[in-house]
Amino acid sequence: MAKGGIFPEINTVSCLMNIVPLVGLKSIEFGDSKEKANELFGTSDLIENELGHDGISSEVWNYQNQGIRLYFDPDLEFRLWEISVTSETAKLNRIKPIGFKESELLAHFPRIVLEVNDGIFKEYVDQSNELVFFLRNNIGKRIDIFLNLDDYFKRFGDVGN
Repeated sequence: MAKGGIFPEINTVSCLMNIVPLVGLKSIEFGDSKEKANELFGTSDLIENELGHDGISSEVWNYQNQGIRLYFDPDLEFRLWEISVTSETAKLNRIKPIGFKESELLAHFPRIVLEVNDGIFKEYVDQSNELVFFLRNNIGKRIDIFLNLDDYFKRFGDVGN
């Protein structure tokens, strides 16, 4: 319903942030286009390495206010291949892990394994789901969501050939 109607406007941003391991988010999946991202999230606040000019890295769309970064692969028609989430509204299995203390994170996700610990920063990895949880001072700050590279290349490896 339009603004000013009988019912309040529903905030759709929170439902856009449902993490689906190996797939992306509920709203946008690995392999989707920049056009779809623009339709869902609007114009990004910042685009890094636009059009993959450095010849190596992804084009990265940063939505600071929404707490999301989208990585597009310049070698495969700029398809989405990685997502970083810092939004406290992000959900994984109906749980909002951003902001969790380390002990809460481990209680909810017992399969994650500590891979980096420098005293301030920690990285926990859920290898089977291609997720990386980043903590600073033992508080969850970011989740990186990856795809299965073999599946990705099977789906999109022949694009442009």
